[in-house]
Parts: sequence; structure tokens; C-alpha cells
Amino acid sequence: MAPLQTVVAALVLVVIGIDGEHTKLEWTDCGTDTNAIVLNNVAISPMPIEVPGNLSLTIDAVAKIDINRANLKVSVKRHTFIGDVTIPCLFHVGSCEYQDTCTLLDRMEKENWAGIMGGIGTQVKQMLQSIGITSFCGVTPRSIGIQNYNLKLPPIPAILTFFAEGDYTAHVTVEDDATKQQRICLDLKLSIKKHKDTTCTGWFCGRKRRNVHY
Repeated sequence: MAPLQTVVAALVLVVIGIDGEHTKLEWTDCGTDTNAIVLNNVAISPMPIEVPGNLSLTIDAVAKIDINRANLKVSVKRHTFIGDVTIPCLFHVGSCEYQDTCTLLDRMEKENWAGIMGGIGTQVKQMLQSIGITSFCGVTPRSIGIQNYNLKLPPIPAILTFFAEGDYTAHVTVEDDATKQQRICLDLKLSIKKHKDTTCTGWFCGRKRRNVHY
């Protein structure tokens, strides 16, 4: 089911690559009546998302028409005091174009983009299989429901640390490969923060605990 796995993969690719200050997910279905997928609800929690950490994903959508091979485009922008700055596509993360959504998850797994996307691709496949989607190319009209599915997000690798903290928006579109018609359009505003381990370890912490005990 190429359009659905494309939306999910795009959400995760956006999440991995940005660090911002939004306190809740804001989304808009920017599609038209000719779009193959109508999005009724997209929810992510917690917000801000902690990386590494767990992400709970909910998607309520309707596939209206048949669609097969498609192409995905993601544009990510950071808000700055001089305006919005587009984040480049590096290591297949950021403002990127992905050809052939039928093989997108397979490529993520095999090539393990940025050293982390292999595991993400596997998790997305498992999530889709949990609602009965075992083929990742071809969609027929049906309702699509994913409710609070847990995804584990790995630490952001050193090669992606060039993504600065701040507020971000993402624009996601899917285009039918044969007809070149837009099939999905999604605008997102979200925030990610790095998980901070507050556990005290080491000699100093042990001495501190002994001092408190006595």
C-alpha cells in the first residue's frame, strides 16, 4: 500500500531530522478532491517528541481510488529570525525526493540511511502488517486506521547533528508516477527534543548518596 507507507515513512524521516519548540502536532491536509488519500486525523505523542524515545502514532485516513507506483517529496524548513531556511537533503534525510514508493521501505532497510533508517523501515513494515497491509505497492479503496502505534526512535547520529534546534515545518506530497497527479498533500508543524538522562552515575553520585544516608 504505497501511499500509506509513504505517509508514515515521511513522518518518521521528518521527525528524525529536526529539533524544535512546538508543544503539539499541527497538521493540515492540503490536498484536493482528486487526491487518492484523504487524511481525517494524524496524531503524534508525546509532543515535543523525545529522541531517543518512543513515539505514538495515530492515522485515520480513507483511500478513495486505486493507485500504484508513486513518488514522494519532502520539504523541511527551519524558522529563523531572517525567515524560513530550507534544510538540505543529506544522507536521505531532510528536504528530499524519493522515487518509487513501492520499494521505499525496502531501500530504507537495505541501505540503512544515516545508520538508523533500516530499523525505522522495519518498524513501519511491522506497523502496516498489524492492520493487514502486507503488500507495499498498490492501493484499493478502503479505510485506514492506525491507533496509538508505538515506534522506537533511535538517537540522532553524529552525521545529522548539523540540524540546528528550532521550529520547523514540513510539506509532504505524493505524486502518481504514471499520471503525475498529486495524490497526497500534508503540511506539518512539530517539535523534537533530545532525551536527557537525569540518572546520576559515577563516583560523585555514589558519594552524594552516602552523604544523604548519613
